[in-house]
Amino acid sequence: MSNDSIRNEFSEVLALVQEQMRDLSNIQQQRSTMTASATAADGMVEVTVNAQRTVVETVVDESYLEDHEFAELGGHITSAAQAAVRQLDKRSEALLAPMNERRKAVSEISGNVIGLPGFREALAEVSAMGDSLQSQPKRTDNDGDVDSSFPTIKG
Repeated sequence: MSNDSIRNEFSEVLALVQEQMRDLSNIQQQRSTMTASATAADGMVEVTVNAQRTVVETVVDESYLEDHEFAELGGHITSAAQAAVRQLDKRSEALLAPMNERRKAVSEISGNVIGLPGFREALAEVSAMGDSLQSQPKRTDNDGDVDSSFPTIKG
């Protein structure tokens, strides 16, 4: 392969890596502020979870006991929380999709430039950053700001 071809391939890979780095901070910020809500018991129980998959709010309609048994409340809360986490996961996956596609593109075209000094290490670092975004966001000190020890009763 000619030097020009390698140079062009390197420039293409470098541009993709730079784009990945620019998006990284923005995506981390968006993911850290995500919340999702879901309902159960015909909409009478609503649970909101944050990016750390922690329940931050539970709202129970005051007429819940007219149509449902109190003993079922825990199951409805659990069901709504699980549905909210699934929503959060789907939104997170959609947010990360462009970065995952770009990472695949870098891997596919980097074959000829991978031998360049320091390139393999830089590529591994970018891949590791993408992998860290795939995992659950880390807890922060303010995750427990909302007192969710008791459900809110909505009238």
